[in-house]
Order: sequence, then C-alpha cells, then structure tokens
Amino acid sequence: MDTSLDQVPLANRWWLLTWRDVDPSGRDFDAAAASAVIRALGPASRVPGPGTDWRLESIWFDELTAALVERYGQWAVGWEYSVAVQDVPGRGEVPVWRCERPPLATSGEVLDGVARGLAAWHELLVELATDSRGRFATLPAHGTHDRGPRAWRAVREHPGRIVRHHPLPDPPVPHPSLLTWADVDQSSHEFDPATVPAVVGELLPASDVPSSGADWRLIDLWQEGVTVALVERYGGWAVGWRWAVGEGDLDGGVVTAWCCREHSMTTPEQTLARVAAALVEWHGWLVELAERFDRFLPLPHDALTGWERAVVHLVTVVGERTRYESGWHSSCRTVLRWFLSAAGVEETRHEELMTYAIGGRFSSWIEPSPDTVRSVADRLAERVIGAGP
Repeated sequence: MDTSLDQVPLANRWWLLTWRDVDPSGRDFDAAAASAVIRALGPASRVPGPGTDWRLESIWFDELTAALVERYGQWAVGWEYSVAVQDVPGRGEVPVWRCERPPLATSGEVLDGVARGLAAWHELLVELATDSRGRFATLPAHGTHDRGPRAWRAVREHPGRIVRHHPLPDPPVPHPSLLTWADVDQSSHEFDPATVPAVVGELLPASDVPSSGADWRLIDLWQEGVTVALVERYGGWAVGWRWAVGEGDLDGGVVTAWCCREHSMTTPEQTLARVAAALVEWHGWLVELAERFDRFLPLPHDALTGWERAVVHLVTVVGERTRYESGWHSSCRTVLRWFLSAAGVEETRHEELMTYAIGGRFSSWIEPSPDTVRSVADRLAERVIGAGP
C-alpha cells in the first residue's frame, strides 16, 4: 500500500447513481468470468493480508472499486451492496441496504468474494428493472418514469438505513472524555513544556507526516500513531492533545493549537510544531483545572452553597474555553466528573449525577442562560449532598 497516495478517485458512490448509470438492459456481463477479470486488475496483485489496519484495507477496496468501475462502468461501484425490505420499528417496511465486503483472508478468497458481490449486485439491478419477484411492490415509488423503473425509484429514493457488516475495531486509545481524574491529574506527572518540541521531533519523524492532500484515512492512521506515541512517552492524559474547540478532530474540546486534518496538516515541520503546541496547551488546561478545583476543595459533604458555586464556576469556565461550540457540553460533563472525583464522590455515582443535573439542558452552539447554569448547579449540588429527589 502506497501511503503517499492522495484520495482514491471514485466518480460515484452507489447513492449518487442514476438509472442510466445502472440500467442492465443491453449490458454484456458474464458473471462466470468476473473472477478472472478481477484477478487481472492492478489492485488484485496487492490484496492486503489479515490483520491489516482497517483504514489501509478500506483504501485498497476503494482502489479495487475504482478499477472495477473503469473495467465495467459506473454501475460496478455498488458491488458491496444488497437490499431487502424489512419491517423496521417506528418506520414500517423500508428498504434496508446491507454493505458487506469479504473478510481479509487469502488473496483468492478475497477476490472471489468481490466477484460474487459484483454478480449479486448485477442480479439485483436486473430485478429492479422489472421487480419480477414483487419484493418491492409494497414500497411507494416517488418521481417519474424518466428516473427509472418503479422498483428502482422505491429503493433508491427511500434508502431506509444501511447495515454495515465490516464493523470498525476499537481504537487503541480512549477518547479523552473517558479519562478519569486520576488519569489526568498533573500532580502525579512530570512535564516540562520547554522540552516538548524536541521530544515530538524524536518520536515523530517529519518524513512520516502525510501530505495535506493525502487520503483522510492515512492522516487518521498517522494521527492515531501520534497519540499512541505521546501516551507511551507522557501517559494516558496525553490523548487529549487534539480535543479541539468546535468541530475539530474530536469535537467539543478546549485545544486551539490543533484543529483538524483540513486545517492543521500543512508542511511536516509546521504540523509537528502544532502537535507540540497542542500537547502543551492541553497540559496547561489540566494544570489550570487542578488549580480551580483547589479553590473549592475540600467541600464538606453538606456544603450546598459551596457545591453550587463550584459548579457554576466550572460550567462557565468550560463554556468560555470551548466557546460554546459544537459538542462543548461533552467537555463540561467531563470536567464536572473530574471535579466530583477530586471531591471524593464515588465514580459509580457520576453518570447518574450528570444525567440528573444536566439532562438535555446544554446544546451545541448555544450558551446557556445564567438561570439554566444555576439550575444545573442547584440540581447537582442537591443530589450530591442528598438533599434533592
């Protein structure tokens, strides 16, 4: 796999296809020959092996799909898909699209699986041309006949939902919102901000930084490797280095030195400088939180007013740092959980306390009113000390 590749060019995904693209009438497709044809395509010589990272696997399948489109035409882009009518709770009978790729095994098994998928997709398109089995007869078909036959319009314009049968593996590091206060409390970590640029340079060779135009999956894989390297060097707290403000890579954080691959990936030198600055900024936020916690702690168990003041203060600080942008309430809940831990409240109570106090009161892009913040603080304080319902 060439990790310098730009995004694989696929002119159409299945959901963008018109009936003209997929109409099987007059198509000369030999299903029996598909396996041999696929084996002659360029990507067939480098089928990824079992255990390949899902992002590299996905890129290869895109490369193969592009080759199929070039060989057979636009209709072939849908080789991964099948459709059936199912009774979905709350929606009635709708077309449910299934997306499935052959699992990575031997090259022959993978390529044979793609051939079977392509043949099944062709058969589905033939069926949609006439709905000969009547499988889609109960579905409403919007649009006019110039947009294709009735069955095609029924399933194409009411796509229902997609069930993917190639689930993503769990990431090697958690989202920073899943960290505990023990993970991030800087009183137990040694950290010298002045040395971070040099350490980042040692851990992350500039030659490995993807280009700004690289496929997003290659950039995502590199970013994951950055996080793993930083965690191994500094500890679990470092996963928050790219929890950026607003709609950044992780959504709803406080980091401004790093945003996302679209805006933060430039030259290798600038990119690594941003990584270092983001880690220092994240560390500074954790140090600042500890100092703010210390302003209120320890709190007597029955100190209702003290709890209220602390919660109002922390919600306001988090809101200002996140600019109340997308997902800001995730940072807010996380900081309040950390404060509960620092105050000695059992972790088993945290989720229930957050749900009771916040519920749906905070929303992305909206700064809550002072009354709303006070209400959240009152409810959390009362529940913590046992004075609430």
